[in-house]
Amino acid sequence: MSCRTFAFYLFLLVAGVTSQTSEEGKVAQHCLLQNKATKEIKSWAKSIIEEEGEHYSIEFFDTSLSVIQNSEGVAWHIVSDGLQGAFYFESKEKLEDESESDKHGAYLYPDYSTAILGVWRDHLLVNGRTTHLVEACRSGTVWTLKFGELEGPILTYSPPSHYSYGVHPLQRDPYEEKTVEVQVSLLPGATDGLFTKRYTETGDILAFYGGYMISCNSSLRALDRQEYSDVEEHQRNMYSLSLGLDEEDNFCLDLPPELGNDVAKYNATLGHKLNHSFEPNVEFYLFSVHPVLGTIMSLSALEDIPAGSELTVNYGYDLEADPDQPQWFRDQWVNYYGEVLEGSSDREDMDDAEGDEHEEL
Repeated sequence: MSCRTFAFYLFLLVAGVTSQTSEEGKVAQHCLLQNKATKEIKSWAKSIIEEEGEHYSIEFFDTSLSVIQNSEGVAWHIVSDGLQGAFYFESKEKLEDESESDKHGAYLYPDYSTAILGVWRDHLLVNGRTTHLVEACRSGTVWTLKFGELEGPILTYSPPSHYSYGVHPLQRDPYEEKTVEVQVSLLPGATDGLFTKRYTETGDILAFYGGYMISCNSSLRALDRQEYSDVEEHQRNMYSLSLGLDEEDNFCLDLPPELGNDVAKYNATLGHKLNHSFEPNVEFYLFSVHPVLGTIMSLSALEDIPAGSELTVNYGYDLEADPDQPQWFRDQWVNYYGEVLEGSSDREDMDDAEGDEHEEL
């Protein structure tokens, strides 16, 4: 699809996505605007999938989609339990260069306000642009939507790989940009930390964790053939995170430290900026439908979190199962549990090498 054709189509979809009452049926509509619309749609999406007979499910990679549709061609594909957002499609006449499987519509991020509006093929983004929800109207059991102005560059599905982050390292995610920001950490010994920009509820997604997609068994990227000491390996892998898939060859998201340590070099996702805590307020959560990056990790709230709060996550290190851990973690373990494990050492060489290393994963 050419850029000119795509831009023309998006103009039509933005202007005409809201439903109109027919002269024949005079179907009454209930319409809400902006924040009220977002709140109602989010509540509806999470509740309707619990109602029998209102939807059917289809499998989609590592999750499922609950499909709700009406006779006018409006279809909602709600991801999992609704906490990963939803796809919204409308039946439109196909353009010349579109395939039969192409669908016009939007993916709504988990806030049900931020959206990517465009053309989708099997739920993968062919091309689209960022927008936001401005109006939602309910007629019967299904909501129809109207979106605001289109913003930013044309986006397409571009998952990370062994050699690519999937996106430019400084291309901000529109949802994450509204939700979190990096500031100086309030935790002792830490440098940067990740803080909320808005109030979030239990279960809400707050940030994403991207990077190279590598085999966890390889530890390092294939072309990085250097030999590392234990200390150097801890430092090199400090931003490597397993997806936790039940597969023999599991995958990890990996950021080189020189990028993970500096948001001026990498801020496409910010989940790697969370510090560790044994009493965290968020947890790692597999996110299967990022509109650009696909299946990556995310951070999900364990409690209601006010704006301006520092986010922490349990890195999942276990000093009892694996004593070979970074010195900063060994110190925190002892401070929290009040004991030193029998047979463990202080690893002075690691302490000297890591110095004032911060607590990010």
